[in-house]
Amino acid sequence: MGEGSPSLEPSTSATNLKGLDSLQLHDTQINNGVRPTMHHDNHMGNHEDKVDKLDKEDNTSSARPVSSSISPSISPSISSSISSSISSSIRPSTNSPTNSIAPKIDIEKLVEIAKTINSNDNKYTIRDVNALLGGGQETIETALLRRYVSGLQSPLSSLPYTGGGVDYDSISGRNCDNCVGYVSVPVGIAGPVKYSFIDLTDGGVKEDKDLISHIPIATTEGGLIASVSRGCKALRDSCTVTTCVTKDAMTRCPALEFKTVKDAVAFKVYVEGDGIGVVKESFEDTTKYGKLERVECKVVGRMVYFRVEAKTGEAMGMNMVSKGTENVLRVLKQDWEFNVITLSGNGCSDKKPSATNFVKGRGKSVTAEAIIKREVVERTLKSNPENMKRTNIYKNQVGSAVAGNLGGMNAHAANVVAGVFIATGQDPAHTVEGSMCTTVMDVTPEGDLYVSVTLPSICVGTIGGGTELPPQKASIKSMGCEGTGGSKRLAGLIG
Repeated sequence: MGEGSPSLEPSTSATNLKGLDSLQLHDTQINNGVRPTMHHDNHMGNHEDKVDKLDKEDNTSSARPVSSSISPSISPSISSSISSSISSSIRPSTNSPTNSIAPKIDIEKLVEIAKTINSNDNKYTIRDVNALLGGGQETIETALLRRYVSGLQSPLSSLPYTGGGVDYDSISGRNCDNCVGYVSVPVGIAGPVKYSFIDLTDGGVKEDKDLISHIPIATTEGGLIASVSRGCKALRDSCTVTTCVTKDAMTRCPALEFKTVKDAVAFKVYVEGDGIGVVKESFEDTTKYGKLERVECKVVGRMVYFRVEAKTGEAMGMNMVSKGTENVLRVLKQDWEFNVITLSGNGCSDKKPSATNFVKGRGKSVTAEAIIKREVVERTLKSNPENMKRTNIYKNQVGSAVAGNLGGMNAHAANVVAGVFIATGQDPAHTVEGSMCTTVMDVTPEGDLYVSVTLPSICVGTIGGGTELPPQKASIKSMGCEGTGGSKRLAGLIG
């Protein structure tokens, strides 16, 4: 499989793999073949229906021939290595009890698939391979096998699939479906920055002082981390930054259809009033960590957009809130007649810029401030407080208004938000609402520069999802954001 690939010992399984070991997969098979077109299932179903598949019926109409100039040389050693991997995946682990039964794999079917890889009569899909390998352990070679079956080995030949801390077995079905490798994104550190952290979300004022942290940023944009580090130096040479989490509430907003507007209004009055106890109990029955904070109904004719807000512990919490909201609706339907049009009616508003999130917040709402000394502004930032204030007014405020920006009253908050999200295993799509940011600059009576930023919708967690991957978990730990309260501290550092 090339340099750096693990050498696989012959299988100790009793299953006969000689047929697969002896396969000859030559360039001519690829050059005479066609590469199927990739399609996507876009409906919401079970896990099997969510994964990408190859539409075998489109081979004749939309497939394109493979040029010999980009075809890889598929030697018998690759076939043998894949075979050995499959053999490895079906034998019991050395840590398993001696009476463990290895998953059964239809080897003859697998051989048939391998023989037709990239040939004119290839009728198999990635799903066929997943079905055969699904009972065994995911390995580096199973990722590579998917490339061959899909006919995409040549275009993906530069995509790494070894090293990189990727544990294929742990990410399968959790972080990535139909995995064929990974993309490396460089990670650099900015800072350090000195800060105090204030938490207003637990019924009081909790402050942690004299903290210091570097900021890991994943990016391919040259100069970004240098720019952020320069800002951190200006802060470090002037003051301790104060960052504050003012709200902590993930949201979900189903769209409910009633018979009449009168019924819709009556429902709103009930759930926001006397029925809030029922709503809270039914929500919290589904989770150990989720705590309902509030509900709000927006009536649009006979429709009700039922916005639920809840704390979700250290998890980002969208799935937690969805599960709880679904149970709330199940309980309310016992006494109310309505149709659930969709569990997420876009009033949340999830991964979209919206006035609702800008005003009310989603996830963690953060505000931070600092005072940068005049001499530091001049020496490090090559400007002065008066020019910084003037530029902020006419660029970040007036310029953003001219462009009709929604929540975009900042220079480039999305750069830092996206970079930290990727480095720490967050869902990068939440950069959309997470980068809504208001920047304020003023000149103090002493002639220094006052700066504040407010980000109302930072959707982050420190457990679950991509945060469980070792490299991303290491970034979270490097910021001191593991453990209780870590998700709010992470949001504060992003601010």
